[in-house]
Amino acid sequence: MLFRAHSLVSKSNCSSYDCEFVALAQHLNIQLITQDKKVLREFSSVAISAVDFIGLK
Repeated sequence: MLFRAHSLVSKSNCSSYDCEFVALAQHLNIQLITQDKKVLREFSSVAISAVDFIGLK
């Protein structure tokens, strides 16, 4: 999973710290709930905002 996070860092503008969470969500096949706009933009296939997750929008 560490290799996957490193690969995500090289393909995005997100920090390695953020990419570790993205890689974990991908590994577990779950959504990543975050308010980080960069993560939401760069990884829209896995990241979702809290507002969208609870359906307030």
